[in-house]
Amino acid sequence: MDQSNYPKALEYYGKALKIYKEIGRKDGVATNLGNIGVVYYNQSDYPKALEYYGKALKMDEELGNKNGIARHLGNIGVVYRNQSDYPKALEYYTKALKMDKELKNRNGVARHLANIGNVYRNQSNYPKALEYFGKALKINRELGKQNGVAVNLGNIGFLYQTQSDYLKALEYYSKALKLYEELGNKDGIAKNLGNMGSLYLTLSQDSVSINPNELNQYVSLNKDINLNRSIEYSLQAIKIFEEIGELDGRSEILRNLAEAYRIKKDYKNADKYYQEHIKLKDSVFNQENNDKIAALEKAREDDLKQKEIEKQKIRIAEQEKREQLILYFSIGFFIVMAIVMIVIFRLLKRSDKLLYNVLPVSIAKRLKKKEHPISDYFTQASIVFIDIVNFTELSQDADPRRVVEALNNIFTKYDSIANKYGLEKIKTIGDSYMAAAGIPEVQKDNTHRAAQMALEVKAMMEDYHTSDGTKIEVRIGLDCGPVVAGVIGENKFIYDMWSDAVNTASRMESSSIAGEVHVSERFKEAVTEYEEFSYVERGEIEIKGKGKMKTFFMGSRSNVILCL
Repeated sequence: MDQSNYPKALEYYGKALKIYKEIGRKDGVATNLGNIGVVYYNQSDYPKALEYYGKALKMDEELGNKNGIARHLGNIGVVYRNQSDYPKALEYYTKALKMDKELKNRNGVARHLANIGNVYRNQSNYPKALEYFGKALKINRELGKQNGVAVNLGNIGFLYQTQSDYLKALEYYSKALKLYEELGNKDGIAKNLGNMGSLYLTLSQDSVSINPNELNQYVSLNKDINLNRSIEYSLQAIKIFEEIGELDGRSEILRNLAEAYRIKKDYKNADKYYQEHIKLKDSVFNQENNDKIAALEKAREDDLKQKEIEKQKIRIAEQEKREQLILYFSIGFFIVMAIVMIVIFRLLKRSDKLLYNVLPVSIAKRLKKKEHPISDYFTQASIVFIDIVNFTELSQDADPRRVVEALNNIFTKYDSIANKYGLEKIKTIGDSYMAAAGIPEVQKDNTHRAAQMALEVKAMMEDYHTSDGTKIEVRIGLDCGPVVAGVIGENKFIYDMWSDAVNTASRMESSSIAGEVHVSERFKEAVTEYEEFSYVERGEIEIKGKGKMKTFFMGSRSNVILCL
């Protein structure tokens, strides 16, 4: 897997998984499910990665393996961070961190702290990111985990690079490099050499100025010296990557090296390294294609051989039978084919029905016409997010079947309300429910429809209790605006949508309070023409990832008729 040969990695993990299943080793099964999830993650197939992480998590939960549970929670958090779903990422990192603290697994604690630091860095909250990187670094130093220390130093260096504090970044990269050299960790050595080469390339640009009073031993004011250092470090990194067979990192450094030679006006070397970059960048992809083509070709040959065998059997049978038997056989054959066609027709009808239950009918029809991927832009749509308050605590010790039954009862009612007002259910994630108005078909009154649904859900849930008497409360958030909606990926199709309005609606829900419909100022202005709604100004509040926003709690001036 370190050589990016993902099909081979999946092949061997799959073999190991099969063996563990055969010998009944559930711990080995869980470990390999997690490993397969890592492969899919490295291929950016996040739905598949989450699927396998989830299977591994479930099995380790059954085994009571808390170490495995914490590891899978952390991996799931990494997926959400790469999808820029930072609230979800923090949720899983926090759970993993809590569990490893309980286990007194300081190594895991340090890893989760560093991951949380990366989330804050992605959110440009650099003080928080530096705080968590520092905590992780302290623990790794106390544990004597030099490899962890090196990773944390590199993270801090990258943080300073993000803030354009190049001198500090080089200082931390150099410290990390020294540790990796002491450990003999070639991968870490090469990555830090590459980072330093990239930074020296930046420092060689005329657009970058350095305050002489802030110079340290790692930087020169001379642009040519910095450019030569960039080439020197990049060449060292490439050599090590070649030794260990690493492809992706080497490709990126080759591109930087080509740019450095271009600046030096050494166009021969610039072209040489750029061509190597392009060739190497495509090599992994081409190898994957070759493997897939070879597998398909083998399957096709096997299929042809099997068909030839079947034809030969038929020829022998036809030669041995009399004409009368041939006639009977033909009649029987046509009868069988008619039955098969009827069965196939019914199966296709059932398949269509299932597809229409999963996707909007118009989208499903487009998929059946081989239109894929599907992407549509809508100038205006409205998004509703509904989340059960304290669901984790409510379901922690409950019978899983009762939890699923309760969620099914609640979400079925939401579905009815969504259908009543013409909203499209997008998805459910855990105890969260998402619906939208104005997609996949344009609805000019989409904001009015979304508001009606939200208020009816609010009314329904005001005094809602499960069959065992547990009171359920919800938070509701709404926003509206332009969105992109469509279907992507190759497996387990889902109709989804993306935009600032989607993120804001999610933030409205997460920052709301129990029993309230929380809307943005943008949404309030969009439904001002409808006099049936009332508003309570909440004032400006801090919204994660958005800053200060003026928001409102929305209510109804008339009684809502529940759709139960």
